[in-house]
Amino acid sequence: MSTPKTFDTFVPSNFPDFLALAKIRPDYISFDALRSVPINDAHKAATAYTEKHLATSAFDHSLRTYYFALAIMHNGFPSGTPGVPQITFEELQKRLYHACVMHDLGWTSHPDGLSHPARKMSFEIFGGIMAYDFLHASIMLHTTEYTAGQSSAVGTLVTLGASFDVMGYDAFGSGTFNYVHRKTVQEIEKQFPRGTFWKDANETGGKEFDLKPNCIMGHFRGGASACHLCCFPELLKKAHVDSLVPVDEVINVD
Repeated sequence: MSTPKTFDTFVPSNFPDFLALAKIRPDYISFDALRSVPINDAHKAATAYTEKHLATSAFDHSLRTYYFALAIMHNGFPSGTPGVPQITFEELQKRLYHACVMHDLGWTSHPDGLSHPARKMSFEIFGGIMAYDFLHASIMLHTTEYTAGQSSAVGTLVTLGASFDVMGYDAFGSGTFNYVHRKTVQEIEKQFPRGTFWKDANETGGKEFDLKPNCIMGHFRGGASACHLCCFPELLKKAHVDSLVPVDEVINVD
């Protein structure tokens, strides 16, 4: 898989400013090529830990998030911007894997999680603390919106990958997320089927708002009341119940 040797360590938090800097194209890259990027023993341990603590649907969402984010890296994530510190592909991929795979640990219903002292915190913070306990690294901001300042490359890629997996090609408005080739998406979803993800996410989101009215997602535009029946404000209005790309769609790769 051919990618730049380095990427911008920090990118604009404001999405239009990020898009103005990025040169992302929906080029086809096979799932086999994405899967060929090595993962180390620490990655495998994080995978096992997360799989133990999450339902299959949430675990598969986390893996799809990683591969979508990796495809976005390949397809034109900001790199070599003058005056911006750079991070090597190897280091960014190492951090990205951990962050994507563990980003929804706060959804756990495992007994270890239910008895965790941080359980009553907003799920992003609770999951981030669980990840910190395991990794000694912090991953808590993937649902936080900013209109100014800089965000880390890892955090931005997790947000992009997770948002795309939940909302698809219209994540930020009609046709706004054309950054991953449809064939790439089809191959990733074949490997990690969507299953009951929408149903499980809907139920988890409902509990989040009911039990933690001060949760981070309640600060999204529109707030919890904007779409309480769907639980996630605005977000699940656009969520995909089925595959982002139909399994039987015939897609030509130029």
